[in-house]
Amino acid sequence: MGLEVRVHDDNLASPTTLVDVTDRVSNLMFETALNGGFKTCTFNISMSIEEAWGWLSREGKRGYHFYRVTVYDEQILVWEGRIMDIQILVDATVHHIAVTCLGYWSACADQFYTSAGNTDWSAGSNHFMHEIVAEMLTEECPDINSDQTNLEEADVDLAGIDLSVKEYPQARINDLVKLSASDHSVWFFAIWDNRVPYLFKRTVTDIDWHVWLESFTNLRLTQSVLDLRNSVIPVQGSTLGTAVDNAASLLLYPRREVKFKLPTSSPSAPLEDAATMYAAEQSLPRQRQGFEISGRVYRVTAQSGGRLEEVPKYMIRAGEVLRIQDLVPASAPIALDDVRTFYIMGTKYDADRDVITIQPDRRRRTPADVVYENVDITR
Repeated sequence: MGLEVRVHDDNLASPTTLVDVTDRVSNLMFETALNGGFKTCTFNISMSIEEAWGWLSREGKRGYHFYRVTVYDEQILVWEGRIMDIQILVDATVHHIAVTCLGYWSACADQFYTSAGNTDWSAGSNHFMHEIVAEMLTEECPDINSDQTNLEEADVDLAGIDLSVKEYPQARINDLVKLSASDHSVWFFAIWDNRVPYLFKRTVTDIDWHVWLESFTNLRLTQSVLDLRNSVIPVQGSTLGTAVDNAASLLLYPRREVKFKLPTSSPSAPLEDAATMYAAEQSLPRQRQGFEISGRVYRVTAQSGGRLEEVPKYMIRAGEVLRIQDLVPASAPIALDDVRTFYIMGTKYDADRDVITIQPDRRRRTPADVVYENVDITR
């Protein structure tokens, strides 16, 4: 497999490796996603019943919950998170435990944040998304690395935003990134290696991963207009903002309206920026279906001197750009097109099969984000 799975204690400042379970692991799978970064990791470990009891909380002992788990390829960190679920599995011939881990994005839902006792973002001015995120992480997310140099600066003043109600930083961040910026860019947040936080806008200037059709297990590219919306009304609480139209889409398709829910306490100024961003995201038929890659993937590495080099597919992460090379003319520009070049929103790697599932998409929305009226969106 080439991957090493290790369990460490919860002393993040100076961790101690408790056990290397590489030789006993089966059914290893791990995921990445936006927002979030490292998402879930599951695996089984073969062991005796006596050893398994030591992993569980019992008789006043803590067990292995919240201990740190890492997956390495030699010196390269592939996945990192903490143990959340432990299950003993016993059949007639085999004893093992099933472990479920979550990336450190989950630590952003440990403690509540409120502006009470912190910065009053509803007063004054020049309050920006990256500053709010930085304070939430500092005050209420002790498991997240204090290195905040990768929080990209946003330029929309959120003065007036009311964060006085206690809420998890995770929920607040999911709301804040919807507010976009003056250039109507799409923003994401992730916790990556060594629990370092990243706040960033989507950029597509380079191809991270190159793949050919022969590497796909079963490729289906499905463009759908179920979610196509080219007239977006921002909604703040029960207040409707001014509709934002995507003129280019309206020239090609029928007018399709939607209400886009934004944080109730957000100031009115960024609402148009957010609606403009959402209208652009939803203005064309979008790729809806994930696909599996079982063959080779390539990227340009420092060691290859600028040439394509085969790299293990488990290195692919959300937030990177993948291109299907033999669907693309050599002269094609680097741009998202939902057919050949994709911004990766999620990955799931199955180590036993050596197969990675890619979710190529724009930002996914939930029913809580949008309100469709008189439209059956389930068909």
